[in-house]
Amino acid sequence: MVGKSWKTFQIIQLVIFLIVSVFLLVRTVDGHGAVQTLEVRLISFAVWALFYLGVLAIEWLTYLITRHFNH
Repeated sequence: MVGKSWKTFQIIQLVIFLIVSVFLLVRTVDGHGAVQTLEVRLISFAVWALFYLGVLAIEWLTYLITRHFNH
């Protein structure tokens, strides 16, 4: 059961990542009213992707440690 809920959570998290990524890449103006050029969009996406990868690294590290101690 833990494996199934873990996979479900990972899929939901991936969908959220993709939705936010599409939003960052298609918006023309940010919250401050600044026009989004390609360079600014790529920087925003890079920051978002690094944050997401950090969260994934922490989750997988927790998963591996938990799995190691349970077996």
